[in-house]
Amino acid sequence: MNRQPELTEKTRRAITDAYWKLLMNREKLSVISISKSAGVNRSTFYQYFIDMEDLRDKAEMQMLEDVKKKISQVFPQGFPMSLKDFAKIYAGILEDEGEKLFFIISNGLNSGFVDKLKVFYAPIFTKLFGLDEDMPNFDYALTFSISAISGVVSKWYQDGKRLSLDELLYNCYWLVSSGIFGFAQMKPYSEA
Repeated sequence: MNRQPELTEKTRRAITDAYWKLLMNREKLSVISISKSAGVNRSTFYQYFIDMEDLRDKAEMQMLEDVKKKISQVFPQGFPMSLKDFAKIYAGILEDEGEKLFFIISNGLNSGFVDKLKVFYAPIFTKLFGLDEDMPNFDYALTFSISAISGVVSKWYQDGKRLSLDELLYNCYWLVSSGIFGFAQMKPYSEA
């Protein structure tokens, strides 16, 4: 039996896990530091990644794929109709998988990651709001939503996550779906 694919995946994951660990601990990121943290040789790093930019790109994509996989497991039949139910269930997904996503968002998005978020969230966005990706100016609505939610998540991080995750998601949904004026008129989360 050939175990090489399993070992290859394990090694690649060890390198990306080391990347996230060092990044989120705000430690120096280099091929040497990541290789050392992953317990591999520097030459092994280059067997999996072209350079640090390639590692960042693939680590971000893998993180989004991990979240997508969890979403498809939790919502196999589509999203619940209740906003509160969606916020609570999605909060659980992000509690397990989202720390990396929150970290990237709270530390300033690079334009490449914004594009990845748009591709990733477009299908979710269309289902939650009943929109069609072919509608005029869809990209503007999606960009606005990603920017607004990213700003709110950054604020949440800066405030030490004082709101629960499901409260944060509930408030994000209201802000995006009804704007500031609608949000100002909504009942507090505890009464919803």
